[in-house]
Amino acid sequence: MRKTSLATVLIIGIFTWVLGCEDENRDDVAPGDSDGDGDSDGDGDSDGDSDGDSDGDGDANAPNHNKLSGRVTSATGFPISGALVYVTKGNGPDIPKGAYCYECEEVPQYQWTLSKADGTWEIKTAPAGTYNIVTRKGEFQRQREITIKESSDLQEVPEELTKLPGENGTGDQIPSFAVFLNDPDIPDQDYPENMIAKMGLGDLDSKGKLVLGTENFDLYNHEKSTDSAAGDAEDLFDAQANTDKYHMIFIPCACPEAYIQIKGKEEQLRKYVEVGGKLYTSCYASHWEEGPFPDVIDFVGADEGESPGNVGEYNTLGKINNDEMRDWLEVVSPGENMDSFNFKEGWIAIQGISSSSYDGHGLVTNDDGTTTITGPVVPYVWVTDNVKTPGSPLTLTYNYECGKMFYSTFHVVTQTSVGIAPQEWVLIYLFYEVGVCEGDYKPTPVE
Repeated sequence: MRKTSLATVLIIGIFTWVLGCEDENRDDVAPGDSDGDGDSDGDGDSDGDSDGDSDGDGDANAPNHNKLSGRVTSATGFPISGALVYVTKGNGPDIPKGAYCYECEEVPQYQWTLSKADGTWEIKTAPAGTYNIVTRKGEFQRQREITIKESSDLQEVPEELTKLPGENGTGDQIPSFAVFLNDPDIPDQDYPENMIAKMGLGDLDSKGKLVLGTENFDLYNHEKSTDSAAGDAEDLFDAQANTDKYHMIFIPCACPEAYIQIKGKEEQLRKYVEVGGKLYTSCYASHWEEGPFPDVIDFVGADEGESPGNVGEYNTLGKINNDEMRDWLEVVSPGENMDSFNFKEGWIAIQGISSSSYDGHGLVTNDDGTTTITGPVVPYVWVTDNVKTPGSPLTLTYNYECGKMFYSTFHVVTQTSVGIAPQEWVLIYLFYEVGVCEGDYKPTPVE
């Protein structure tokens, strides 16, 4: 074997050291970057972790300094999953009033995250100093000032700073909701106003009913009336501007007469959804779904009539199809089987859905995270029936241009109570979820 002299070893070592120094100081290569892609992990991004993203969402290899953690809850204290939390200099953008196209906002690189199923969150790199911390889920938003310490220790953020609000105020915004009042002769089972109050937008009495007059949303008199109502059901449809001022309109189960009263207003409903409105209907209110959008849901039996798909009362079990919803339900309703979830007092059955309806009116997410209205309207089935009509949807949503339709075949609850029933949790999750932005959040470099 040929031996290498000591002089040769020294020369090779010096030459290698010089090349290394030159490489570290190249303008086009980051420190520790051996492939010129802007990072040290070969994944094509510039954030120093190994997952190819730059969202600062708690990955183990993300930059690690001035760490913040906390928990997002509703105004009444249950955890909120998938809430956007970010740190910004000055105020974040206000939420527009009324129906609008909501594309995901730009967020500061490394300084944002999404809450987990239990509401907890962590930001691993935050700027030291006085900033605003913004928490948003759909049209719920809270902004609060926070002083961030220069430290490698974890800084716990008080829950009050990131709790979603129950009313509008300085730094707080809530959605504009409109709710039809249901038939008072129906047992305490389908009053969405009670469920919205459980989200913190009103007071509940000892039986779990909304205390009328405390609501932070608009009620419309129909089968039932109250002095605190914004008007009668037909008033909502007197003009396009009346509907368009709401982020979401709730039509409970027993409203066939109200639909007859506004017959001929289907185009107004479509336009409301087009510009970004959300319309929730349930159970007997299937005509409110079928009227403006007849080509999406194929109800069992005739699609015409007051309540298409009416098969009579039934209880059933359903499969939760969405992973994020499953994770959250396991936190808030841990006794339920996600593949055999309890649903009571359904009345409507669906035999099929169309995934190619209204081509050109559906949202398409582009490679850069932006959205365009170029595709078909494609329903998303959140819950599938296992028993009554196996394989058919129990709860579904779909985008139509900027807005969204939301339909469930079952009542809100079967009996009013202060507690939250399993199927109520499913609807509450979606009342938050249907308000989130379309597309992807866009991390931007921070100067």
